[in-house]
Amino acid sequence: MEIIVAKGNYERMGYELGIKLAEAIRHNIFLLNQGIVAKGIEKKAVYRLISSYTTLLSNTSIQLMEGLSRGSGVPFESILRFNALQDAFFQEECTTFAAIGKATADGKAFLLKNRDTSGNREFNGPGYYKNRTVNVALVLGTEDGNVMIGVTNAGSTGIMMGMNKHGVAVASNMGQTKEISKVPPKEWQGISGRPQMLRESLECPTAHDAVNLILSKLTKSLMRVPGILWFVDANNIYVVEGNGGQFAVQHVTDGAVSRSNHFELMEKFNNEKEPSPICRKIRAKELLEQNHGHIDREKLIEFSMDHKNGPGENSICRHSKDPEKSVTVSAAIMEIDKANPQKSKISIALGTPCQAWGEEGGSITIRLDEDVEAIPQRFLDNTAFTEYFKPTSLLKS
Repeated sequence: MEIIVAKGNYERMGYELGIKLAEAIRHNIFLLNQGIVAKGIEKKAVYRLISSYTTLLSNTSIQLMEGLSRGSGVPFESILRFNALQDAFFQEECTTFAAIGKATADGKAFLLKNRDTSGNREFNGPGYYKNRTVNVALVLGTEDGNVMIGVTNAGSTGIMMGMNKHGVAVASNMGQTKEISKVPPKEWQGISGRPQMLRESLECPTAHDAVNLILSKLTKSLMRVPGILWFVDANNIYVVEGNGGQFAVQHVTDGAVSRSNHFELMEKFNNEKEPSPICRKIRAKELLEQNHGHIDREKLIEFSMDHKNGPGENSICRHSKDPEKSVTVSAAIMEIDKANPQKSKISIALGTPCQAWGEEGGSITIRLDEDVEAIPQRFLDNTAFTEYFKPTSLLKS
């Protein structure tokens, strides 16, 4: 995984990212186009998806994509298509925790996401490692003084997890529902654009503002790929579950919550035949209950590395010998300082959590008011990720 730093207006930041990530962007877009053909999605359906997605975009997202196109030399239409369709092709089968108030050891608010993604045997060559697509951690410094740090795929102007200088933290999970496997790709009518929504929400100064922004978008577009969105600040946890045209919101001001790929508020939609979301859901709740009042960064690192029901595809730190299966490729712990939100921290483990968290070279902690230019070189290239991404480690032969 690479950490890429860009500063300036949104078009300028996109341009810098495009220059630095041009090869990786082309690889990811090529694979997406292969996926469209393999799934038999007709051109008319693709155009509908892009049209629906475009109506949700803010000017800042358009400017980022325009800059990304100019910097990478990849046509704007290809950048737009990649961002519109990535929700379906790079799904987040993750485990997420949040804690606030009396559930924590020190009164801070926390958000942890273990990022799980599937691979492909065809993911080889430059920009890939062990059949996984290129991931990047973005550090975006805007002209108004905001800083946004997030983890995403090369070519995306959205993020999968991250936080801003105001102390707002965000993340997303896919929803493993009964319906998702029954909808033929040719019948897709809309897309949620969760990564883009999360990036745009980091322009907001509070979690309340962020969730209101996203709810205004969800009322305009079907969440055809079911999912869960998280918005956390020093005083609030908001969890948004969405499936098609339906969504529900959980608001927590004191306590701890978790999700695997199962809904809690709209549980009637859950696919109970998939063991991994069930095993991880039960284990996540056990960890929160056992550690109530003691949750801090160190506890969350333990959660992220947890191997109960494994190590394997059913544990929170997920492992597999099959490159087609989801494994944990990174993790982020967002620690929100209530008194000084600008001093909030994000810790990112690059690679398999049980390997990366325990080693100085496998993780990095960035304070939102620090000079991001001081990031060590091993986190600016693929060194850390390739050293600590070990999806088959600890598995029995």
